[in-house]
Amino acid sequence: MSLTGQFTHQDVLVEEHAYRLGPPTGILVLRYPAGEGPTHFPETRDDHRHQVFWSPTGALAVRHGGATTHLGPAQAFWARRGTTLEVTTCGSQAVHVACVREAPGHLRDLPAATVDLTPTGRAALERLCLPGVDEDEAMELKETLFAGITAPSLLESAGRGTGPARRVAAAMMSDPADPTELAEWAVRLHTSLKTLQRDFLREYDMSWTQWRTTMRLQASTALLGQYGVTDVAHRVGWASPSAYVQAFRRHYGLTPGAWVRRNALRAEAA
Repeated sequence: MSLTGQFTHQDVLVEEHAYRLGPPTGILVLRYPAGEGPTHFPETRDDHRHQVFWSPTGALAVRHGGATTHLGPAQAFWARRGTTLEVTTCGSQAVHVACVREAPGHLRDLPAATVDLTPTGRAALERLCLPGVDEDEAMELKETLFAGITAPSLLESAGRGTGPARRVAAAMMSDPADPTELAEWAVRLHTSLKTLQRDFLREYDMSWTQWRTTMRLQASTALLGQYGVTDVAHRVGWASPSAYVQAFRRHYGLTPGAWVRRNALRAEAA
């Protein structure tokens, strides 16, 4: 049976499309439209189904244990039922979430993974969020969606700490350009600067400054190709595009422009 409905999430009306939910082969697709700010899927969400998170218009920030990553529109995130993780948009943007009871074979054993999503897979997921899709077509689209999920990369849980560094990291994930310095974070969290510095070293095996730079650079890779280098630099916290390019080259060994060209060539070859 095909069902369409709506519910409210963070004051935004969410579209819900359900296809053959009785059998384990059914699929539930949720479309969260862009709101006034980031959309947040906390660790405490109800995840009794396997889930695929994807945003067609911006970057998603994902935290699993102490590991964090950012995904662009050509990527999605797979979460097996019962996996503890947190997903946040980097700004106001739409999010699609596909929920299934049966996991495809190539993802069945992965608790949390970043994946590439082919153009046909993206088109199938967007089509599943439109009215007028009958159940037979929906089942075909579901198979197209999962066939379009490629190159899974396990996101390991890098830590299980509960200290203040985790709280700072969670806030920074959804807003990499946040200019707040660590001393101000310490004041907000009612802790000392030295305690917060030690907690970053313990939780992430690097200093606060190193962690923030690494996180911002990683977030920028999810935006390159959608926006120009200057725009990306500002979106992830660099006031100077040239400083961003220098930091990117030190970390990745090539410029942002070369990164985009290399990825385009790889996509053509695939």
